[in-house]
Amino acid sequence: MNILITNDDGISSSGIKALETALGTKYNTYLIAPLKERSVTSMALTVFQPMRVERINDNHYIADGFPSDCVNIGLYGEIFPKIDFVISGINRGVNMGYDLHYSGTAGAAKHGALHGIPSLAVSSGRIDPDDGYEREAKLILEFLEIYKNKIRPGEVWNLNFPPEISGTGGIEELRFVRLGRRRYTEKYDKTNIIAGVSEFQLNGSLLGHDVESGTDFEAYNSGKIPVTPIELDLTKKDRILDLINNSIPNK
Repeated sequence: MNILITNDDGISSSGIKALETALGTKYNTYLIAPLKERSVTSMALTVFQPMRVERINDNHYIADGFPSDCVNIGLYGEIFPKIDFVISGINRGVNMGYDLHYSGTAGAAKHGALHGIPSLAVSSGRIDPDDGYEREAKLILEFLEIYKNKIRPGEVWNLNFPPEISGTGGIEELRFVRLGRRRYTEKYDKTNIIAGVSEFQLNGSLLGHDVESGTDFEAYNSGKIPVTPIELDLTKKDRILDLINNSIPNK
């Protein structure tokens, strides 16, 4: 199986190196990642302008673009063999709940799914661990042995590792759950430049979430490994039926 690996933390991040090392023991791995960090870029894609791509060797490329650009080039740039699976990560920090609307990690995996490739987004609550995410990468290798054929083409699975995994600490602590409700509180630093002109800088968000059962937040906070299957169709199907059944025909 040919696996395309990317991330939004940049080509030199520990998470992408750990995945390549672990998965390379059993699979053909092909790595293409942004030249620098491209967090919170969702599915941004570079169009109508050139993008520099640098070959490191046959299996490694750097792109001066976004994570979704990397997946697109990996699939259609004729630099790799046919890709069977896309993995984005291991991200430095979690992506849960509504984070998936913003996340470059999830965006890259969603881009793979958009083109019919089974895709996995992987994030960790450990920040710059001493083992360089070796623990998570080994568990992803186990995860693939069990679940790689269960991820349908065009489907994304979003997986998050807590800092401390409960129970055995192994992949059996995985839980299939729905996305929770993330809450954001934003604060901008404002600098006045001249009359009527100011510079605004968003230096991160205060993150919260609703306390609900059966969500990725609940599983994560319990030391479990939450996994959520994601579909690209954003249609609220039950709402359509409700509107059809309760609408007043035009006269």
